[in-house]
Amino acid sequence: MKQNFKVAAIVCLTCLSALCCRAQDELDRPYTTSERQQVDTAMLDCIYLYAAADTVLAQTNERYTILQAGREWTKFMSYETYWTDSLLNSRDWKITVREFEKLKPPVRGYFPDQYLRRVADNVYEVQGMVFVDFYVYKDSVAAPAWTLSADTATVCGYLCRKATARFRGRQWEAWYTEEIPVDAGPWKLCGLPGLILRASTPDGLLSFEAQSVRRGGAYPVMQEVPSSHAQRISRADVLKLERYAALEHDEYMSARIKLLYSANGDGFPKRTFYQPLELE
Repeated sequence: MKQNFKVAAIVCLTCLSALCCRAQDELDRPYTTSERQQVDTAMLDCIYLYAAADTVLAQTNERYTILQAGREWTKFMSYETYWTDSLLNSRDWKITVREFEKLKPPVRGYFPDQYLRRVADNVYEVQGMVFVDFYVYKDSVAAPAWTLSADTATVCGYLCRKATARFRGRQWEAWYTEEIPVDAGPWKLCGLPGLILRASTPDGLLSFEAQSVRRGGAYPVMQEVPSSHAQRISRADVLKLERYAALEHDEYMSARIKLLYSANGDGFPKRTFYQPLELE
């Protein structure tokens, strides 16, 4: 009996040692990400706090996002994505998983989509994900038809003017500053004679608020090559997917897990957080 116990203990220790070695090897392998290429140099960066509220779940999600504005391109994305690009660029895209995890800062939430906009024709390349589904689509959209107001407010230290518009199924109230004469803003909001520093819906369900503005830098605006796993679908299909994945979450996840892993996908909640930026 003692001999069997010793053998079992040796086997367990050997397996544990092998697992530890494998974990160490994983940490020391190069950190890999999708291929990127520089398309512009940002004249300014603006960090926004994005907030969305789901009244059914009585839940509010907050995430840090960032806008990069160059002469020919703008890009709006999660601050975590921006930070990752900046770190990899500073290391000439050569860094181990261990180094990346050690340097990675705490980030409040994650904004899953990236909006790369060509300023000349207002065409967006949007890349994102809904749980386990990756997608990419082109969006050629006219800027919102803003109504300008004489109202003023100070946002992030800048004097701003108010504008309102209905866009993609929602009413928006935006505050822009002519002190920064850049036609850009958070998400797909643009078309005003100055940078949009605050935008929100009157019902209080969605908002973007500038936290800091950095001007005069020379920061690369990167275009990410879409993953081979990404579906090339229409914007309308993305809206349907977002709704289905959130409001029929248990059904969505069960189907995906069975498809991807041939496993039982039971046990997921019926509904998850849902407050899309676009309703139509």
